[in-house]
Amino acid sequence: MKAFPLALIVISMCIICVLSINLVSALEPNEASVSLFWSSQAVYSGDFVTVRITFTSSLADQLKIYRIGFHFGWMEENQFYTSDLTGSPVTIPGYGTHVFDPISIQIPINVSAGTYDYFVGVDGTQGASLTTFSWDSSPFTLQIHSTTEKFYNELKSQVESNLTKAISANYQGSEAQSLLEQAQTAYNNALSSAGEEQWTAAISSLENASNYLDEASEAEQKSEEQSAQLQSLLFYLAIVAVVVIVVVSVVIVLVRRRRRRTDSVAEQPMETYEEEQG
Repeated sequence: MKAFPLALIVISMCIICVLSINLVSALEPNEASVSLFWSSQAVYSGDFVTVRITFTSSLADQLKIYRIGFHFGWMEENQFYTSDLTGSPVTIPGYGTHVFDPISIQIPINVSAGTYDYFVGVDGTQGASLTTFSWDSSPFTLQIHSTTEKFYNELKSQVESNLTKAISANYQGSEAQSLLEQAQTAYNNALSSAGEEQWTAAISSLENASNYLDEASEAEQKSEEQSAQLQSLLFYLAIVAVVVIVVVSVVIVLVRRRRRRTDSVAEQPMETYEEEQG
């Protein structure tokens, strides 16, 4: 008889414990989905990026989201880039969709270039019973690019712009034209090396191309200055030549006039003498 009250007490305590603890469950993969928008199409080691998550529920129950974040392949098992919403949980109605605020992520500088798996993790409660749940999305992949490749892309954009300007300038000097051709060759070599992911060699070729472009610009400027100086010299020589021609012409005219006067004076006494003889 004494065993019955004891058993009843144990059963009652178990019921109280069950009622006082929320059940923990997991949503099935097909009961929700996410789509992502990255702030940058190309992600490099050491970059700061933001990612916006759109969460869509396939359940009739209302969901409350308390935590949402990312886990990447280079992280420890329980590490996440997380947005903690416990102070103001997000309510998603049945079959509803919600766009979360962007989550900021810094890619560690020591993460090697390559492809990494990652997933979105969500913690929340489901339905009126507020049953807690955890949900992990299907895996995504993220390509991480090296900082060397990032530097190459930035330098390539700069050299490409300067090369286009130099070609449009239509250099006239032979030295500038030769240097421009060398710059184009170095640029093409950089593209070839980049296609084989030889970033150091590609950067070296771009630097050579940049140097050739600077030298070509300087050579063309010198050529233009020399051309301008030559034109000025020719202009002044032309003026001097005109002045000389004018002076010579005036001198010739004056000499001719003087000769005519001299001849005229020399003839007059001879005529007077002939008249006296007559």
